[in-house]
Amino acid sequence: MSQPSVASRGLDLVNEWYDRFEAWLLTDKRSIYGASLARILAGCSVMGILITNFRVRNLMFGQGSVWNKPLQDDAIYWPPRLIVSHMGNTTFLFYYLFVILLALLFVLGWHSRVVGVLMLIGHMSIIERIPVLGDQGDNILRVGLFLLLFMHINEHWSLDARRRARTEAAPNDGVGSVLKNFYNNQRVLPLWLTNGIHNVVLIALGWQLIMIYFSAGWFKAQGSLWYHGTAIYYPMQLQEYKPFPFLTDAMTHFGVMVGLGTYVAMVVQIGFGLALLHPVARRIAIFCAIMFHLSIAVFMALPWFSLSMIAFDAIFVSTATFVLFDRWIRAKLRPVADLFWDVADPIVDKLPGRSKDGRGAEDDGQGVKEREPSLVRSGPADQPG
Repeated sequence: MSQPSVASRGLDLVNEWYDRFEAWLLTDKRSIYGASLARILAGCSVMGILITNFRVRNLMFGQGSVWNKPLQDDAIYWPPRLIVSHMGNTTFLFYYLFVILLALLFVLGWHSRVVGVLMLIGHMSIIERIPVLGDQGDNILRVGLFLLLFMHINEHWSLDARRRARTEAAPNDGVGSVLKNFYNNQRVLPLWLTNGIHNVVLIALGWQLIMIYFSAGWFKAQGSLWYHGTAIYYPMQLQEYKPFPFLTDAMTHFGVMVGLGTYVAMVVQIGFGLALLHPVARRIAIFCAIMFHLSIAVFMALPWFSLSMIAFDAIFVSTATFVLFDRWIRAKLRPVADLFWDVADPIVDKLPGRSKDGRGAEDDGQGVKEREPSLVRSGPADQPG
């Protein structure tokens, strides 16, 4: 019996890898815990930017921003034009507060898809009023939020997940049932399609982060100050980047700390993508990236940029890690969660579309009603990977 040729074996190998990739892409949604955490942290970043600029909102974005009119007239994006010149301070105040409210609802996971679109438009309409004061953190946050809108970001730690667990899906045989399922965050589109879209966008977001890290690290490596290990010393001497002068001075006082911080930043950024290929190296790279961004937040007064990067880095954390963390945090916060739902359940049950038999409380057979606090799905998506 003749042995299979090299070309035949190669073709079989290609078919095997294709089948594996197709199964990975379409059978389930990947990194749904990371996507949910990215939703929470990205929403907090939007809230943080707006709240910290609340006192100067009129000077920066409202009526007092006339100093920036030439750039406003040449705005690349259309959302800034939502804030028209005749919008008074009071009208702009309510608009500003409305966008903050949208960010809060996005964090809580209340109708995340619709709220997410409105929040992104509102956020861009405000921030892009002063493009001269923006930074790359704004671009990263904007791109990441846009990609999150195509992912399932409300599978965990969200009011949408709780609503889905407390309702039953209706057959998608009419406009009314489709709208009802959409409102209750039940499945409307075919599962293979939603899985494929989620996973493709997940790959796009991951690749975006890898390229950001690699390009930033590679450009650093080409600079003489980074090559000699002194680069981070100079920006940390600027008053604008010294929120805690005593901490900054304490770090820059020691040359070893400056050199170590400089080289670690380069190595982590350049090697981040390669480190993701090995489980142990991935954990080390993610930990170093988080510490890197936390140090930027503390030493360089860029908390919202750092929070945005940490939010999107969450998609690289394994599901098994999130499951362990989820169980631990639920055990610690169970009393607080019970108190919250005791207050929130009567309000939620009165919202339109809620049926009186849609309550999540069940009798355990001993006369004790116990609500289902977990927003964790059960199924293949919860397996490590």
